[in-house]
Amino acid sequence: MYALADCNNFFVSCERVFNPSLNGRAVVVLSGNDGCVIARSNEAKALGIPMGCPAFQIKDHTDPRGVVQLSARHIVYRDMSQRVMMILGSEFEKIEVYSVDEAFFKLPDEDEEKLRARLVRLVEKIYRYVGIPVSIGFAPTRTLAKLAAEKAKKDPMNRERVKGLVRQNDIEESLSNTSIDDVWGVGRKLTKALRQRGVFNAWQLVQFPTSLLRSLFSITMVRTQAELRGIDSVSINPVDIAHKSIMNSRTFGHVIKSQREIADAVLNFAAHCAKQLRDEHSLARLVTVYVRGDHFREDLPFYSNSCQVRLETPTSGTPEIVSAALQAFHSIFREGFYYRKAGVMVSDIVDAGHVQLDVFAEQHASKTRKLMAAVDHINNALGKKAVTLVPQQLGKGEWKPTQSHTARQSATLHIHTGMSPIRKEKS
Repeated sequence: MYALADCNNFFVSCERVFNPSLNGRAVVVLSGNDGCVIARSNEAKALGIPMGCPAFQIKDHTDPRGVVQLSARHIVYRDMSQRVMMILGSEFEKIEVYSVDEAFFKLPDEDEEKLRARLVRLVEKIYRYVGIPVSIGFAPTRTLAKLAAEKAKKDPMNRERVKGLVRQNDIEESLSNTSIDDVWGVGRKLTKALRQRGVFNAWQLVQFPTSLLRSLFSITMVRTQAELRGIDSVSINPVDIAHKSIMNSRTFGHVIKSQREIADAVLNFAAHCAKQLRDEHSLARLVTVYVRGDHFREDLPFYSNSCQVRLETPTSGTPEIVSAALQAFHSIFREGFYYRKAGVMVSDIVDAGHVQLDVFAEQHASKTRKLMAAVDHINNALGKKAVTLVPQQLGKGEWKPTQSHTARQSATLHIHTGMSPIRKEKS
């Protein structure tokens, strides 16, 4: 048996943990620069606000004054996600984190009712310790478990928020009531192609001839069919290798003309890339910087360009990465233009433990490693901005995204990862 734990309306649920007054209200979380809706509460869904709806179009669906709009706080969401995954890992082995709000895990060979009772206690524990409502589905395969989790989430009568698809008659009934576009891994194009061949629900996909399915579609569809039949055919392996490239970029809150302000953004992006390289125990040989104007401003001249700088020695040192990024930026910056976006990418990445350097390069690299290890240690202990490059302290931050709907925290949250549940104290 496999189980899938799915955090309900995760971003909104995180905001409600810090601000309980949001409970029962229509709440949406907005993307960078407060552009569009990326998360909705059930109350917002009931108002007809679609996912991806531009913020200014909320008024087309309902009175915007009745909807709480919040700017996304991804650092908070990642932290809450780690807390949920930590509890899952304390109860079950080999957690397969699928996304920030979902994780698969294997269940022991126990009776169905015992498994259900154990999972109900897990749902209660996560809510008690972290404050996030979670739905769990369990079944013989991951695809069926994901379908079961969706059923548990959407069924208002299922207060335990746990759903099992174990018995064959339950599986058949559930698949018959599941539209083909609700099957995990079936996108719009596949939905259209399958409907043209008379496949409108998941049970019809199960009955579709496998040989014909293989000839018409990819092996992925054959595996999906096998999963729906109860045959374990999909695996999710944790990523244990470094990225081939690392990108950090932002769309500015408004167009910027100042070279110094854009250089400040590039500097911060490069420093972030360097930190991620160190976190992955990797080094990079290539630094790429790009700048771009605003496509939608017809009243402004448009300019876009990029530049690459190859490093003599692969590195993860912030000074070296930042220096190369600024060199690339100054070579492509043009006066008289307004810029809306910039980004830094490091690539040609190698494992830090498998690179051969000459004697002099190794001496310099050793000093850089010791320096950055000390900086990271201090920042981990005192805050990520405790020690930075001097230029990072000089910029005004005009390039930062617009977040005019930042949540006001009305409570200080104390979360314990041991045996104590969460406690809220008035600030």
